[in-house]
Amino acid sequence: MNTQLIHLKYIVRCPACSGGLIWHSGSARCDLCDLEFLVVDDVPVLIADQIPQRTEGPDHAGLLQFLPPRLHPIANSSRRFVRPSLVHRSRHTRSLTHAFTASFPSDATLLNVGAGASNYGENVINLDIVATPGIHVVGLAEHLPFRDAVFDGVLFQAVLEHVGDSGQALGEIRRVLRPAGAVFIEIPFMQGYHPAPHDHRRFTEQGLRVELEQHGFLVDRTGVAVGPASAMAWVTGEFLALLVSGRSGRIYRIARLATDWLAWPIKWADSWLDTHEMAHVIASGVWASARKPADQDSSFDGPRGSHHTP
Repeated sequence: MNTQLIHLKYIVRCPACSGGLIWHSGSARCDLCDLEFLVVDDVPVLIADQIPQRTEGPDHAGLLQFLPPRLHPIANSSRRFVRPSLVHRSRHTRSLTHAFTASFPSDATLLNVGAGASNYGENVINLDIVATPGIHVVGLAEHLPFRDAVFDGVLFQAVLEHVGDSGQALGEIRRVLRPAGAVFIEIPFMQGYHPAPHDHRRFTEQGLRVELEQHGFLVDRTGVAVGPASAMAWVTGEFLALLVSGRSGRIYRIARLATDWLAWPIKWADSWLDTHEMAHVIASGVWASARKPADQDSSFDGPRGSHHTP
């Protein structure tokens, strides 16, 4: 049993009833509701409900649907060469996350919700809805499988737009934070639709501040996470594909292979535009750093109008 799993055993809980877990070889069982959870390759899968799946339909279908299943692995592995990323994070914006994690002492414990392939150090527990390499626990943001007040900090990047209940997810982050614990959040503003597996919302910089305040956080700083050039590149690639598609979804998806490359150079202007004092007006994404009040326990009863600062 690895060190991360040994540590997890003391801070996790049942996502269904908040009970403790009894650990067995290859599984863990709740001592209250008797639910049993798999542990696969030392990664506990702590989800009580079904994992959210991408909705089928024309909004979600890509070119993969036109390829034989045997070619899907090849297509997935070559995606970044066929469809370029239209998001550029400058050295300044890339430094924000590392500055946040570096602000904690070496014995602090952090949680990275929706971690994907990111790795911010040995003191960061990575959670996602799929057990990919580097993930320590599988769980949902709306039902974090951890005890109250066990983390000094939480990373929540490019996830809030995808969860079904943003208020519940923010409430869960507040619950698992220790008093005065900090959270670093990034969310899109001017970005195209990108379900993973769903896509529900966008925030301005001001809107993100208000949302956090309404859920009991003290906001320290906000800013631009991804600049306006990335927003323009994304919209341009999408618009040009729509323009030449003749209202055909299939032609639109094929056209994106060309229009994304046409729009791709635009994003590099964020090397200097993302620090412009007006970049927030059409920023691709925004960020906020906030704290749980030092005197607040985990029983905060949700948004109140008094938290809204006009």
